[in-house]
Amino acid sequence: MPLIKASYRYSEDSQLWTDMKFGDRLAFDQIFNDHIEHLQAYGKSFSNDDDLIDDCLQEVFCRIWQKREKLKDTNNIRYYLMAAFRNELLKVLKKKYKRYSLIGRFMPESSIDFNATLETSFIEEDSRQEQIRALNKCFEKLSSRQKEIIYLKYYNGLSLEEIAQILALDKKSVYNALSKAMMILRKNMSA
Repeated sequence: MPLIKASYRYSEDSQLWTDMKFGDRLAFDQIFNDHIEHLQAYGKSFSNDDDLIDDCLQEVFCRIWQKREKLKDTNNIRYYLMAAFRNELLKVLKKKYKRYSLIGRFMPESSIDFNATLETSFIEEDSRQEQIRALNKCFEKLSSRQKEIIYLKYYNGLSLEEIAQILALDKKSVYNALSKAMMILRKNMSA
């Protein structure tokens, strides 16, 4: 999985989004180029099917360009793209599971496993490998939902409100899941 840029600047998002909405192809290209690797890495957390991930990303970006004049304003493009991509990917994965499984229509959204690895967020030298192994071991003790919330919060800088909207949960549920996850990580890292 490619390394993810941990830092992202939101300062230009509002203007870039506005320019794209008014048909600026260069602004659209910049949005695509700034976010495509990050979205692909996020998609790999749900599926190892590169073609499926690329198809979903293409669908999201095509839809954005086609409906750009009707899109709402945003000052956080990454949040907008992650929410749109996640919705598209889960929709396609549900259809895929439904097609290949007799119980597909009973599959809850949470059964699509989120498998973000902590290695993607650590870009420092080899001396951190032991810490990474310890964190991965602790990370395995978290639920799929807790892993995804931590990924969205700490590796993408999203607020609890944004995470709640992406995951279709209320803010309190996100806070509780994050709090429990952090307690589990602290407990297991200190052991």
